Amino acid sequence: MSDSPAVEELRALVALSCRILAWTGCVREITGHVSVRVPGTDQVLVRCRPQPDPGVRFTIVDDIHLVGLESAGDELPHGYALPGEWAIHTELYRSRPDVGAVVHGHPEASLKCGILGLPLEPVIGAYDPGAMELAVRGVPTYPRAVLISDRALGGELAAAMGGSDACLLSGHGVVAVGEDVQQATVRAIKLETLAGLTLDLHSIPGATPKLLSADDIAAVSGFVDSRKAARTYAHWTWDFYRHSLGAVADVTRRD
Repeated sequence: MSDSPAVEELRALVALSCRILAWTGCVREITGHVSVRVPGTDQVLVRCRPQPDPGVRFTIVDDIHLVGLESAGDELPHGYALPGEWAIHTELYRSRPDVGAVVHGHPEASLKCGILGLPLEPVIGAYDPGAMELAVRGVPTYPRAVLISDRALGGELAAAMGGSDACLLSGHGVVAVGEDVQQATVRAIKLETLAGLTLDLHSIPGATPKLLSADDIAAVSGFVDSRKAARTYAHWTWDFYRHSLGAVADVTRRD
């Protein structure tokens, strides 16, 4: 299992997700991590921290390791450690059978919206249906700014997030989930898009952002749903970023 072609493909996707998230500003320096559940198992591929850690933007496939949900990292190769907030991943996978991948990052606009308590509301439609859908489904806030360093805190976060696709961590960052790595990654990016627009709109003195009508929300959602396109659009958006990275998308090399 650990070296099967399917697992190796997932390992490369997690590494590439890290680079895409860094390129888009959704993870910073050495902070942030990505994981994927191996389908049909309780095993997870997760970005582990090398010693020293050159930063998430320089993640390579060798940094992605297969572990169980109960892992404390003892089985990792010398010099590697599980993320300090491994509990974000384990408790979401335990509580959400629908979740196939988890992204945790520290994007600036989302951080500011969480600090200011600005609601991420559906103010855009066809401009960005993915961002709209996040707002429509709701983006809750986990109110603590602590490191999610144990199962109790991970459980608190999972409870605050509920069945949502994304969550703001006040004074900390974000979590986004999806059926697969591509969807979770793109949701983190779309969350930051929504947060950036929200900040810009609330920075205009006296302005009151106009929310979408229920009819417009239904029309945009209906168009996407009628083509079963939400996952397809996520994968196409992922491919856009993969192509945009150029040579940087080669996750076999650090440079």
